[in-house]
Amino acid sequence: MKSNLKLPEALVIELNDDELSYIKTMAQDIYDVPAKRRGRTLETVMAHTTAGVILEFALERQGAVKNTAEFDHTIPDSHNWDVEWNGMRCEVKNAQDPGKMPEGFEMKWLTMSNYMGNKLARNRKLYPECVDVVIFGCYSKIAENTYDVRWRCVAPFDTIRETLTPCNPDYDNNWTEEVDGSKKLKFFYNHRKETRCIYNHNL
Repeated sequence: MKSNLKLPEALVIELNDDELSYIKTMAQDIYDVPAKRRGRTLETVMAHTTAGVILEFALERQGAVKNTAEFDHTIPDSHNWDVEWNGMRCEVKNAQDPGKMPEGFEMKWLTMSNYMGNKLARNRKLYPECVDVVIFGCYSKIAENTYDVRWRCVAPFDTIRETLTPCNPDYDNNWTEEVDGSKKLKFFYNHRKETRCIYNHNL
């Protein structure tokens, strides 16, 4: 993996008709499979799908190439990375809490849901060679189908398990409320443990 990691460029994107159609089709495909739906409504699946692929579209506008392989759970390379960018296979993750994002992107810590943290750690264990970096981004909707996209962190995948730490359980905002009403403790990415990571303190 390259040691000269860099953050993608922040930019404003307006989704085109093809991208909007892609989101709708992808969300419906997820919703139609109970294991992928995970008890969510179609509206929630649509929101989660949009939150993820907006960042991929933003990377494509600066040279990234989407992983177009048809999903096959027996072929790890078909489902473990989202785009190839800057010569690296990248898993792209939305690093914001929907509905809790302060204005101005003022977040001191990069936290994520219990589900996302466990999935990253699991993928690193099961498919250690499939991803080079995880790119964490966030966005703000500024008009219909238009988003201000920023980037929080580029994290080497080979140390992702060591750098994910459970949040402090004493604080209410460190828990994610699940669809079934239960709560699970979030993780935060400890960028101080990884000198190669690029962490953006000034969104």
